[in-house]
Amino acid sequence: MQDRIMRRLTALPLLTLSLLSMTLAACESDLEFIAPDPEIFVVQAFIFVDEPVTSVTITGVLPIDADSTEVAPAISDGAITLIRNGVRFELVATSGEPGHYNYPGNDLLIGVGDVFQLEAVVDGKMATAETVVPLPPVGLALSEDSLVAPTFGGGGRGRGGGAALQAGITAKWNNANRRLHFVVIDNLELNPEILPTTEIFSRFAARFVSQPTAADSSVVRILTLTHYGQHRLKLYRVNDEYADLYEGLEQDSRDLNEPPSNIHGALGVFSAFSADSAFFRVR
Repeated sequence: MQDRIMRRLTALPLLTLSLLSMTLAACESDLEFIAPDPEIFVVQAFIFVDEPVTSVTITGVLPIDADSTEVAPAISDGAITLIRNGVRFELVATSGEPGHYNYPGNDLLIGVGDVFQLEAVVDGKMATAETVVPLPPVGLALSEDSLVAPTFGGGGRGRGGGAALQAGITAKWNNANRRLHFVVIDNLELNPEILPTTEIFSRFAARFVSQPTAADSSVVRILTLTHYGQHRLKLYRVNDEYADLYEGLEQDSRDLNEPPSNIHGALGVFSAFSADSAFFRVR
């Protein structure tokens, strides 16, 4: 359920966290790079209101001279614990997904306002972090309750023409303080019928996840959807830790500032998300 969200959240250039594994010592005319700590590791942990905990990873770091095809080494023998009000929830390694962890029980429900601590131990070295589950987004509303899919060659449902390809629904919400939000769209049908645009373009995943935005609206185009039927649009409010990291990674590369990290004793981010939902149909 959270896999594609996790990929989108970590699709940001988080591998630039490898830059955090070295100290920058400024000289008058140049910068001296000090070798990274070989024992450093990266924790990426995201928890979502009313959803199971599955979006937790531990990896090593990449050297500064790594190319774009290299992947940070997964660490699957760590010990990760979430703590709420003194109660400890031990995570386990996810089968078949190196470096991923999940909570296997059904007694951990994430709620708005909850304060969570995280402990991660790798080779005897402990890292800690804390996050507070934020309030959900406010004022979510859709401009339409349905979208008409385009058709090609006549017949069947939908409508034809290039204008249909640009059809969309606008999701709006209150965001006077320009907090980061992102949109996730899922088809809710048990056996959904594929859209003709999916067969033609065949480049979109079944779940749509937007980039984080500080705006107060987002347009969902028919070309981002894959099937007919009922859809859920879920709007997530991004917590401060992730917003700081996202904005830090958007900086001018000439600044050479370290991206923020709220993990103490390692690198990475531990953050919580809350959401509101609205529904529409593709016909």
